[in-house]
Amino acid sequence: MNQDELDALPLAGRARYAVLGVLQEAQRTRIDWVDAASDLEAASADPDWPAALAGVFDELGGDAALRAWEWGWMPREAMSALRKSLSAEAMRAGAIMMRGQLTRYHDHQLSDRWLAHRDELADTVPHAGMAKASHGLGRWDRIVLWGATLEALQLLNTLPKIPKVEPLPGDLRITHGIGIAESSRVYEKIRALLAKAESTDSDAEAEAFTAKAQQLIARHSINEALLSEAGQGKREPEALRVIIERPYEQPKSELLAQIADANHCRSVYWPDGGFTTLIGDRADLRSVELLYNSLLVQATAAMTRVGSIAAKRGKSQTRSFRQSFLASFAMRIGERLRESAADTEREYTAATGTDLVPVMRQRDERVDARTTELFPRLKLGRGTRITNYEGHIAGLEAADKARLTAPEPITRR
Repeated sequence: MNQDELDALPLAGRARYAVLGVLQEAQRTRIDWVDAASDLEAASADPDWPAALAGVFDELGGDAALRAWEWGWMPREAMSALRKSLSAEAMRAGAIMMRGQLTRYHDHQLSDRWLAHRDELADTVPHAGMAKASHGLGRWDRIVLWGATLEALQLLNTLPKIPKVEPLPGDLRITHGIGIAESSRVYEKIRALLAKAESTDSDAEAEAFTAKAQQLIARHSINEALLSEAGQGKREPEALRVIIERPYEQPKSELLAQIADANHCRSVYWPDGGFTTLIGDRADLRSVELLYNSLLVQATAAMTRVGSIAAKRGKSQTRSFRQSFLASFAMRIGERLRESAADTEREYTAATGTDLVPVMRQRDERVDARTTELFPRLKLGRGTRITNYEGHIAGLEAADKARLTAPEPITRR
């Protein structure tokens, strides 16, 4: 486009042409985002130029966010990708654009999970859209914002396609109450028990609280499976993504996998994305997420109490110690969880005379089928290598102290 044609465009058209030009150049060569943003800001002396740029960023940001949704991403995972790869400013700019895109929908057009993710974006940034975020900013602050926005746009536009785990905003299939209700009496009890386990300094008390929580989780899973088998509230397996925070992502993902396996769920960890996809019954998914968050808190507290470990030569081995600690904790806690779940099922059968084996097997088969459907080319990965013996032993001991043997027998409700 020559200069005369460019000058003939309305202000918004010129702004769009300028922004797209920067993004296209960034595809060919590495550029300095702040320098590019400074050039954009100076491209016109029109007093309405900053507002025109903000409008273009809102349009392009909305398109990029919608593309991400259509390709399987939700805000929480997209934020994880931004946080892992870009600056804090770019991460916030991405949140502003994603939050702006979600303002296109009314609450009833968003599932419970989309509403939760939208609220998380609101907790991260105060503005929805670039027009509001840039309003009242000085020239330099706008340049910083434009640069961060360009950086975030480039990443959002290149996110790969991943399995879709939730209906898109506005989809007619959206049903509220798709997740476990926060007011559920069972989960109020579970959350309360886990909160007590996290807050106590007594290993014995933490063990008792966590064991009781796992007991409630297992019994709730059995009740849900029996209801489904009887045709009451029958539902197919669902999927849920859990962000694996830095550091020590690999052993943390293994802890989540162990908890999932003990509770009739499957897990698929994607290191590049920084998250695990859980597949299972709706109730089991919520249970696994709650238990993972609690056990991670307990493991981290136990690991921190050990303190920094030094090698004989004086070289710090804290990282290898903690990596080995978490990996061993995950392995042993998985054994304990499976033992506890099996005990719960045996006690339930003894108390009620109900044969749970075929019921739970059918549930597992449905979960496996859904996992294969979402991940047809899934391959088994390698676990964390244990490189620190002291960390390995300390992790096993911590998991033993958090063992999940039910403290009291289960009675039929």
